[in-house]
Amino acid sequence: MAVLGLVIERPNQTVAFYAKALAERFPRAGFGPSTAYNALRQMAQGKTPRVRCTRQVPSADRSMDLYEAIPEGHDAFRSWMFRPPTAIPPVRQTIYGRLELARLEDLPQLIRTVREEEAIATDLYADASGELRKHEIRKRGGGERPTSRADFEREIHETWLYVGPLHWSSRAALCTVVLERLEEIAGEAGVAVPERLRDADEPGHTHLQRRAS
Repeated sequence: MAVLGLVIERPNQTVAFYAKALAERFPRAGFGPSTAYNALRQMAQGKTPRVRCTRQVPSADRSMDLYEAIPEGHDAFRSWMFRPPTAIPPVRQTIYGRLELARLEDLPQLIRTVREEEAIATDLYADASGELRKHEIRKRGGGERPTSRADFEREIHETWLYVGPLHWSSRAALCTVVLERLEEIAGEAGVAVPERLRDADEPGHTHLQRRAS
């Protein structure tokens, strides 16, 4: 739906354009370079097409092909955007799957993995809070209030800046609860738990420093 929305927003652009826009507009989603190409191909060739290729470059490189949404695509996107919830939303976070499938001998490595995820979430909370502070400073120093359609739409998109700190704070809190319970189980079962590393030695900390740099 993210790719379809971009096609509706800017029709008749290249696959390369949509791939770049996907990475820039949804940076936290971690979409791979081939996501836009695969999604467009599936939406064009599937049983219920939603887009069509308006220009196919005569070569093996499909990155320069152009696409636009067909009426069925517009209908599907509007339904996704505005359909009211009719059931409990599915929860498919990786951490729940790991807990359900873990065995007793997996506890040490599972605890190590959740600690790393907790460190990453904590670091991303700090990042998101910093981005929100900078955004608020820019708004206060901007002077004039938004007046154009583009200004107001930009403010809609920037709503995520206000949600980001809450999201990562909640994620870190979830990991903390899971860790406390897993460490308690390990103690009761007599399973040796790896010691917590210093912050500078945490795998997640090293990863995030590389990401930030």
